[in-house]
Amino acid sequence: MSGWTQERRGAERFKVGWAGTLTCFFPDHEENVDVRVTEVSATGARLELKTLKVGPYHIVIGSESSRFTLKVSLPEAALSTPVRIVWYSTDQERDIFNMGVFFLQTSEERRTTIEKILADVRLEHTSKADNNGTVGRRNKISGNNPRS
Repeated sequence: MSGWTQERRGAERFKVGWAGTLTCFFPDHEENVDVRVTEVSATGARLELKTLKVGPYHIVIGSESSRFTLKVSLPEAALSTPVRIVWYSTDQERDIFNMGVFFLQTSEERRTTIEKILADVRLEHTSKADNNGTVGRRNKISGNNPRS
């Protein structure tokens, strides 16, 4: 099934391992949820998270009354972009949820930030990728910024 979903994507995806935050805005509740960004492209990302329950709410596709913002802080740039949830699934073996989000790019500045991050990721993939092709770069949110 994963081959089928990848064929629908128009943008090149890169495996990454970034810590991030999904800020969930509901009509009377706002909460940050820790996420791990496992893939990124110019148009969206794949996230891993431990729960879809946020306070009294659940993260669902197509909700008109909820909004979401993905935040990732990397040494090169900080990304904060509103997102739309387009799919989710469970990984029962790892006891996590996978979620696909689409970047709602509303400004040229945000688009430039995403392009800069992807240029850095692309460079790392071609020069320093490990055996899996995963970029293990640390980010500021995770608190693991090794001095090189």
